[in-house]
Amino acid sequence: MSDAEIVQAIEILNLVTHFDVAASTLFVWDWLLTLRMEVELVWKSKWNFMKVLYLAQRYLPFVDTIGLVICHQLGINMAVSTCQRVYYASGYLIVVGFILSELILTLRAWAVWNRDRLLMVVLSSLFVALWSLDLAFITLFLRSVGFAPEPYAGFTGCFVIQANHFLMLCWVVLIAWDTIVLLVMLVAGYKAYKTGGPSALLDVVYRDGIIYYFYVFVLSTINVIVVKTLPPEYEHLLTSTERCLHSVLTSRVLLDIRAYTVHRRRCWADGLTDLEVTVDFEFKHEDPVESLQMATVPVPQEEALSIKSADVV
Repeated sequence: MSDAEIVQAIEILNLVTHFDVAASTLFVWDWLLTLRMEVELVWKSKWNFMKVLYLAQRYLPFVDTIGLVICHQLGINMAVSTCQRVYYASGYLIVVGFILSELILTLRAWAVWNRDRLLMVVLSSLFVALWSLDLAFITLFLRSVGFAPEPYAGFTGCFVIQANHFLMLCWVVLIAWDTIVLLVMLVAGYKAYKTGGPSALLDVVYRDGIIYYFYVFVLSTINVIVVKTLPPEYEHLLTSTERCLHSVLTSRVLLDIRAYTVHRRRCWADGLTDLEVTVDFEFKHEDPVESLQMATVPVPQEEALSIKSADVV
């Protein structure tokens, strides 16, 4: 590489580092904002599959983004072999984090269909197929990433000099899966709207879900454009941003639903698509759902039936 190319590459890597640090800061800030809500609604609940799934996807960014990504962007005296190992670890863990978050949202979509067996088979098959493909794409991408020794003494991070565009296909898989789940939610939401039901429940389950998928779709589309059109040094420009926002939005979707269901009834869960919570405290949380007070609230029979039939995460 010429001196001019090296200078340009370093400038791009610095820009990517700024995005990574900003994404990590946003994640930690959101975690602090929702920590009390999480402790009351998740940590105090009984251990089950959904609780483990939630905590894994919620705290994995501390490792794959705040830990490993910041390491390969700001580490000192990073050997080429070390950079390769760190990139592989962060790449696979980020994909696993996406899978865990999408599994939560998929279970939620399945739940609003009253756990339809045919839908379970279809979604399960598509989930395994698409995310296996995503793992294959990330493997091909990671194998293509090339590193060079530090261009000057005191250089921080890993100096990436080449990579293919298979990372773009990872974002395409995410777009495809979110589109599928969005269609499932839209059909269920339309049916719920036509038959009637508690407006607050519809807002929490369907409106918030649609907004979430819109955010992820837009960000994934931007990621595809960035990877496709810009030099390889920009490959990870928005990776950390989407990784952190994906976990943040998934966590808030689940917490908002739990806040609503806890507010409406004392305790109910199936251990798979819900988080069981026994309420014996007063808890206030200003949220788009509504300001909550954990007190016994009488629930009309029709609303109680609607809540139970939705059976959301």
